[in-house]
Amino acid sequence: MVTLAIIFIAAMGIRLYDLTDLPLDFHPNRQLFSALKARGLYYSMLPESADVPAWQREIAVSQWENSTTIEPPVMEYLVALTSRLFGFHLWIARIYSSLFWLIGGLFLFLLAREISSTDAAVVALAFYLFLPYGIIASRSFQPDPLMIMLVIGGIWGMYNWRVRGTWKWALTAGLFNGAAIFIKNVAVFPLLGIALALIIERGFVISLKDRKTWTVAILSALPAGLFLIYGTYIAGFLSQQFNFRFFPELWRDPAFYLRWKEQLDAITGFTAVVLALSGIFLAGKRSLAALLIGLWVGYFTYGMTFSYHITTHDYYNLPVIPIVALSMTPLVGILAERLTQMNLSILPRVIFALGAILIIVTHMWYARVDLAQRDYRPDADFWWSLGEVLGHTNPAIGLTPDYGDRLAYWGWQDISSWYYSEDLKLRELAGKEIDLQQRFERLIQGKCYFVVTQFSRFNDQPNIKQRIIDNYPVYAQTSDYIIFQLAPCPSQ
Repeated sequence: MVTLAIIFIAAMGIRLYDLTDLPLDFHPNRQLFSALKARGLYYSMLPESADVPAWQREIAVSQWENSTTIEPPVMEYLVALTSRLFGFHLWIARIYSSLFWLIGGLFLFLLAREISSTDAAVVALAFYLFLPYGIIASRSFQPDPLMIMLVIGGIWGMYNWRVRGTWKWALTAGLFNGAAIFIKNVAVFPLLGIALALIIERGFVISLKDRKTWTVAILSALPAGLFLIYGTYIAGFLSQQFNFRFFPELWRDPAFYLRWKEQLDAITGFTAVVLALSGIFLAGKRSLAALLIGLWVGYFTYGMTFSYHITTHDYYNLPVIPIVALSMTPLVGILAERLTQMNLSILPRVIFALGAILIIVTHMWYARVDLAQRDYRPDADFWWSLGEVLGHTNPAIGLTPDYGDRLAYWGWQDISSWYYSEDLKLRELAGKEIDLQQRFERLIQGKCYFVVTQFSRFNDQPNIKQRIIDNYPVYAQTSDYIIFQLAPCPSQ
């Protein structure tokens, strides 16, 4: 218990380091997407008597209401509700994400101890909690840390349901699965992989005759299914979310698999993946082997389904961290048992323990260096000042970081984003090329300004750049930005 307490305290401690820095250290576009939603929700909950400028309330609520919906905004609501007690701070989301990741670690430890030994479970837990990439990613304001926690809970529940066969564990598995898939529907891949593998291992006919199987299936599918039906066919806000997702043509490209391997190298280390796969052959029990096979097949299917995103958005690979941690437990368990049988003296045991501590401390130091290498706080002042120049409420379009989200959040500025060059390549890959000149004419309608802070992206589209320079005067310019006047603004 003391060892576990130290591990969890250290894991939370490193995640609280640099807590109040801006969320620009890890996929800022994805984090700011949630931040804008949460702030809008928070402002919508404030009483009319609250001491906030009316224009800020209007902009915040508008940014939330006009944002797209990808997943149910559970994290955003949680942060907004908590902010009613403490005021709105983005570090609230970091604490929640970190806690969810650590709770997932507790489920992982309990499962790893069941399938192997306490020693192996401690190693798996340390691997899961102290990977440098995992430390940074698990602080991010997005639904993934919560999803990972629930996925691990679902794995824990399904394995115990298979071993014990009780209604208690069937309900546990179904509720965890349903919550995980509801939070982010990609959770269906590892969970469905496990379910199918365990059903086949137990016996297909026997499983289908068991009412618990159907109960788990219904509980797993119902929440996300209802949300999908409502969002797609009733409210319509999910109708565009399946565009630019499926690119089977990448399967024929060897470079796709090399890029995927590079992602795994950066996240867990590819050697760890290879060692973890050996756990399938060392599992000992058929049910455990089926569990691990289901996890890996689910992850592979997930990566092939989202072949573009699995190699361009590294956080799509977050599920591989608990998968590797669990899969290595049979190997670690065997090694720990052999060391015990060798009846080593105290000195080798001390050396082994110190080596493990050194690895953990080193990983924490790498994460700390990554977090400390830049202070993003001054960026908020820049975006606020740019919002002041634009007038906050004057509609704009442009090329700014994270599709305009930094300017939208800290500048309190309504802004649409012009296409990045990689967006155009993605549309070309999907066979949906667009007429840029025609699209430009349509998108600038009703806009006052075209804002450029990313000059390299501006230079990447020379035809659009030249059209803007030739037809629209410069409204304001510094070494950090240039603003073109597209039309007269109401506040001028």
